[in-house]
Formats: sequence, C-alpha cells, structure tokens
Amino acid sequence: MGNNAEYMILGYAAMAIILFGMVAWLYWRYVMARREEQLLTEFEAEQQADSVKAAVGAMEEDVLPQRATPGQSGMSGPSSERVRTLPDQP
Repeated sequence: MGNNAEYMILGYAAMAIILFGMVAWLYWRYVMARREEQLLTEFEAEQQADSVKAAVGAMEEDVLPQRATPGQSGMSGPSSERVRTLPDQP
C-alpha cells in the first residue's frame, strides 16, 4: 500500500458516516412531517365539527355534505315547513 492509504480509508469512512447521518436526518424529517400533517388533518376535522355545532339552523347537508344521510335531515331548512319564527314582541 501507499504512504497515504490509511488516510484515504479514514476519509472514506468519515464521508460514509456523514452521508448516512444526512440520509437518516432526511428520513426523520419526513416522518415528523407526516405526523404533523396527520395532526393538522385531525385538527381541521375537529374544527369543522365544532363549526357544525355552532351553526344554528343550518342544514346538515350544507355544513357536512360527506356525513349527511341522503334524503334525511333532523334540521329544518329554509324551505321546510318546520322553520322557526320569532314570536311577535310587544
């Protein structure tokens, strides 16, 4: 072997360790980003569910169309006969 073969081997080993560390770091960032995306999705779903509870008199189909039962709604809409009216005030 040459005079500097040991240094070449050490250099390649150091670069392999650094490269492995970078790949592991990128994978860890990917995992954490996926976890954060899942948490944001859950938060948005909770926020949308809270807005449904806050919508008084809104039709179920208008607020959550993906959860509404086709053709059935327990809420009265503007075209329904069961629309609530305010009593006349004196």
